[in-house]
Amino acid sequence: MVAFSSFLAALAGIASSLAAPVEERNTDLIERGPHNFVLGGHNDVRRSSINYNQDYTTGGDVVYTHSSTGFAVNWSNPQDFVVGVGWQPGGSSPIKFSGNFGVGSGVGLLSVYGWSTNPLVEYYIMEDNFGYPSQGTVKGSVTSDGSSYTIWENTRVNEPSIQGTATFNQYISIRNSKRSSGTVTVANHFNAWKSLGMNLGTLNYQVIAVEGWGGQGGVQQTVSN
Repeated sequence: MVAFSSFLAALAGIASSLAAPVEERNTDLIERGPHNFVLGGHNDVRRSSINYNQDYTTGGDVVYTHSSTGFAVNWSNPQDFVVGVGWQPGGSSPIKFSGNFGVGSGVGLLSVYGWSTNPLVEYYIMEDNFGYPSQGTVKGSVTSDGSSYTIWENTRVNEPSIQGTATFNQYISIRNSKRSSGTVTVANHFNAWKSLGMNLGTLNYQVIAVEGWGGQGGVQQTVSN
């Protein structure tokens, strides 16, 4: 939930080449509430089968279905939603995803999304997006899976998290050659972030997620490890 100082609760609203900080943006998204962070699935070692379902919706028309192999969502003028499937806990293994990502208006994101604790970090590996207003500081870049990604870091102060209201960092890799199917080599992003001083802690849940607010769209994805 790209922190989104306007992302979910208020809803007025989330390796090769590295570079020094070059840009800063302050774009508020819609604030997400603690009720968004509901853990599901089993607290066992990550396995090949999906064991976690992320299902958060607010107002508007959002139709979401999921299974042990993937999910589908269609929406029309929602306030905000974050849905998808994955694992609890997450890991650094490659993730395969396949399907479509059709967004006609509003904001939509297709990402590997997760959290860590000690330190508390919210992270995204953003494979496709529509209308996403980047926020924070550009830290560098990484090349993985056939494209470069721009790496952002953003600090959230006194915002909702999986540990209640807290101050935490967001790590965001944004793919420059967008796609709706492929393999995400998660370890490449974790290693690139680490080389920039962006350290993760103990991994919590990790999903292929669609997040959005406003507008219309439809996504169908199969997910595997």
